[in-house]
Amino acid sequence: MKSQHKIHLNVCKSWSCPNLGVAEAADYIYPVYRLGYAALECQKCGSLPPLFNESEFNHWFALLMENKPGVTGTECPHCSATDVTRYGRTQAGHGRFQCRLCRAVFTPRQTKARFERTVEPFLLRLQLGDYAAETTQYRLLAKAVDWCEQQLHHATIDVKRVATKVLTLPFQGQAAEQRLYVVISADACSGRILQVTTNYSDEAVGDALLYIGSANPAPQMAHECSEEFLRWQEMQFMQRRQFDEIHYGSARLKRNDRGCILRPVIAIHGHFQRLKRRFPAITDHYLAHECVLRGAAITAWSAEVQRGTTNLWFVLEDANPPFGTEAEYRLTGNWNIGWWNNVWQRWSCGGADKIVCSLTGQKQAGNIAPVSLRASDAFVRWLHVHPWSSGQSGLGAKVLSRHVVCLAYLYNHYR
Repeated sequence: MKSQHKIHLNVCKSWSCPNLGVAEAADYIYPVYRLGYAALECQKCGSLPPLFNESEFNHWFALLMENKPGVTGTECPHCSATDVTRYGRTQAGHGRFQCRLCRAVFTPRQTKARFERTVEPFLLRLQLGDYAAETTQYRLLAKAVDWCEQQLHHATIDVKRVATKVLTLPFQGQAAEQRLYVVISADACSGRILQVTTNYSDEAVGDALLYIGSANPAPQMAHECSEEFLRWQEMQFMQRRQFDEIHYGSARLKRNDRGCILRPVIAIHGHFQRLKRRFPAITDHYLAHECVLRGAAITAWSAEVQRGTTNLWFVLEDANPPFGTEAEYRLTGNWNIGWWNNVWQRWSCGGADKIVCSLTGQKQAGNIAPVSLRASDAFVRWLHVHPWSSGQSGLGAKVLSRHVVCLAYLYNHYR
């Protein structure tokens, strides 16, 4: 396995602190147990982020980047960088490349033409919701995900604003209605899906990364764009054993499944670390109201947040907000909510509301119309009515996680 730059998760995650994203700062004390769990105390700002097993995370992430589908083009299979140079040919005559970032030498796995020949028939069946045997063949699925993730990457290079949300999907495990945790990021400008991550892992991981499912499903409250709903969400965060310990129900795999289910916080951090390598120029993150999304995004973009070139927002909005970036919103509410006493603002336009929270110190929201989860919400709605959804609960977690990536490509292609 090739070496890569170490990812530091045990860092301060407060946007205004000089130690934001700084590893092994002199002001750190750890572990401390003031909140009942192992945490890092930043004496500069007083924050207490939960500690991670960085060694286990980096081992898993290195395997993920080495084996991750989507590296069939001329992007580095070890760090996903696209700054590569030609490096001769193999004995079989295939071109080799060297990554300018990590210096790894690699050979692209397949040609575009071969992928199109093998994958297109599968994708057509998936688009129709066809559950023929081919849709669960692991080898074909791996090729399909290779192709689809490559297209998700290369179809949209200049990405500035990204909308990210999470959901759970049912799968067939040791019992019916097990749940898979899914993270979706979309280009807020074009509406295209950029990346889909689930907490299913083919790679063996250390115990500190494993999800221990809960017997009871997570409490639910009907979605609404209101102060009451925000306060209810914050109360759910406070009832966790630690802020990043998401329990969303049972996720027991079939006994013959060699994969594993990751803690959602691990999948989320992996999602943003990979997104950063693919789209480093992102200036705005629009996040669903989940504190772990904030922590992972600000960790991956800590240097840019420090420089003031990247901003983060929590967003809660009505199901069908006004379309376009020219809608005129007016400020109709203002609250301080939650453990972090965040400032939330309600903005209204034509009977539709959105509530936003600046997470990186912006004093003025400016034009509030583009601050939206519309791009990621649209994919979720499309997924729920797609013919595929009628049989998804009978799929195993491995197949389901691959299908969702392929469906993201189909969504971009057919919408």
